[in-house]
Amino acid sequence: MKSYRKKMMKIIPLTFLLCGTSNIFAQSTISATNRYAYAANAGWLDFRPAAADGVVVTDTFLRGNAYAANFGWISFGAGTPSNGHTYSNTSATDYGVNLALDGKLTGYAYAANIGWINFEQTQGQPKVDLCTGQFSGFAYSANIGWISLATTSSMLATTSLSRTDADTDGIADAWENLRFGNLTTANATSDQDGDGSSDLAEYSAGTNPTDATSSLRIISYSYSANFTQATLTFTAVPTRKYRLEYDDDLAGPWTNSALGTFAPPATPNATGVITGLPTAPRRFFRAVAVNPL
Repeated sequence: MKSYRKKMMKIIPLTFLLCGTSNIFAQSTISATNRYAYAANAGWLDFRPAAADGVVVTDTFLRGNAYAANFGWISFGAGTPSNGHTYSNTSATDYGVNLALDGKLTGYAYAANIGWINFEQTQGQPKVDLCTGQFSGFAYSANIGWISLATTSSMLATTSLSRTDADTDGIADAWENLRFGNLTTANATSDQDGDGSSDLAEYSAGTNPTDATSSLRIISYSYSANFTQATLTFTAVPTRKYRLEYDDDLAGPWTNSALGTFAPPATPNATGVITGLPTAPRRFFRAVAVNPL
């Protein structure tokens, strides 16, 4: 029984999936239907007045424009922060709204007719849920008051994150600049923290490429006596969804478990229970991180 058990269950290195990259100057990423914020003193703000003119959400900042019928255009930034990843908000040419790796929004938008709109984390706590794309919280303008990014009748949302990858290594330029300060340190095969996960894999999994304790990995497993059920516990982050897959010989195709693609029930570790496994002389399991946006 012991030898059969060893053959039955094997854990292999984790894999990672990432949506295709695109240029940061692409069309608006805002949902064509869920596109409005609201200010009681100024009415609706349209974050996608036209696909080519609307707001674009990238890995680390926003760019483009929203429009309000009562006061005109609102700029969220030009999309060219001087450091390559976040606006400094210290000059007339380097301002805008930044997006942190946990989805929090900070910085300033600007409208010529009302001035600065402040995105801050003390009172308004504006945020983008990186699993659903939905905005929440408030921004503040001294001239029109609070702007709600989520109302009972309109849930502002982005359908994707726009990315540029000038060096074509599979890693977004903004993320490379944020983590390493350049586009040359990291690539598809490098592993700066030596934890066995490449920098590309860490980018895809939403983990920290400079922290050897931060990576997507299975940390424990167990299985039923008849080998028809497996329980895997793995590291997880709230900005990713996951799949648990299995195969008999590593040759593929891999079979997605009945869990489908799911948000982690808990972090930093999550547990998935795979049931109804068919009989096989051996089985390999893997966890797959999926960037939902």
